[in-house]
Amino acid sequence: MEAAMTEITYWYHQYYGDNVLLIMAMASYVYLFVYEKKERKRFLYPIALLVFCVLNPLLYFLVFYQIIYWRMFWVIPDALVIAYAATKLVKANKKNLDKILVLAIMVVFLAFNGKNIYKRGGFTFIQNPEKIDREVKAVCDIMLEMEDSPRCILPRPFLSQARQYSGKIQSMYGRNVEGYILDANEDQWGMYYKMESGTVNFNFVFRVASEQGYNFVVTYEWNEALDSVLERYHFREIDVVGDYRIYYSGAE
Repeated sequence: MEAAMTEITYWYHQYYGDNVLLIMAMASYVYLFVYEKKERKRFLYPIALLVFCVLNPLLYFLVFYQIIYWRMFWVIPDALVIAYAATKLVKANKKNLDKILVLAIMVVFLAFNGKNIYKRGGFTFIQNPEKIDREVKAVCDIMLEMEDSPRCILPRPFLSQARQYSGKIQSMYGRNVEGYILDANEDQWGMYYKMESGTVNFNFVFRVASEQGYNFVVTYEWNEALDSVLERYHFREIDVVGDYRIYYSGAE
């Protein structure tokens, strides 16, 4: 249980950061509990039950350690409670001037705490309505033009984007190889690591692809297969799209 509590504490700090959000949430809970008694049964007690479950070391030991744990904090509606408490606090003032003053103080407090996540990196302007990389979309379009439900082996940038773009694309593995789902098997992990290695073992990749019926293999552009290997397993290079090479073993 000590190990579970250590993990919970770590993710707690990762999620709440400098604790400004937590302080605001706690103040909101206390205010609603004391001054809005009818809200206790409506949602304060259910929220307390959620918090008990999420921060429970026994549940973490039995269940939560297997998933992306910090996402469990999403079920605790801190932002909603803060907004609701702020609304109640403003309405509690009878004079309009007092209401404006209380609202202004809250806005100023929020403006000078926290950081704009869109300025921290990791965010880019969308390139298409599907909100995926342009090159990933182009590769997917090529495969879908050649087969209705292309079976393929893909590099890391495609793991979630290919599925997001089209459910017809049948990849050998998805985000399960990164631990997001529990059912990735040794063959899937083995192929993923081979594909992401500095120099791909094409004999292994194309042999497995041929044996298991995956007609498309997409690699990074700098990993180019020898013609002799392609001929051995009846694959051919059909296109190069930006950072990716597309190999295919279907009919001409």
